Amino acid sequence: MTECPRCHCPVDETDNFCRACGRSLRPGTGFVFSHTGIILLALVLGPFVLPVVWTSKLISTPAKWIYTFLLALFSIYLVHAFYQAYLLVQDATQLMLGGGF
Repeated sequence: MTECPRCHCPVDETDNFCRACGRSLRPGTGFVFSHTGIILLALVLGPFVLPVVWTSKLISTPAKWIYTFLLALFSIYLVHAFYQAYLLVQDATQLMLGGGF
């Protein structure tokens, strides 16, 4: 028997989670490291979730490469979309200040 690092309750050595507080006892195996957790984090953090993807022990290596590829494509799309929005705002500003119709 060992104890949980968070609540110090006794846990069995085969347990993956503490039965008292729910903390993951194996690094890289919590909810954040699951497919669902990574997808939710990617929606919030974008490409900054890649370290979580690659430290996950719940996801296979091919899935990690797929996540990396999809996050790279999503990041490129966002950069392009923000650049187009910037150009649109710049054109609108020129029209308003220049008075050209």
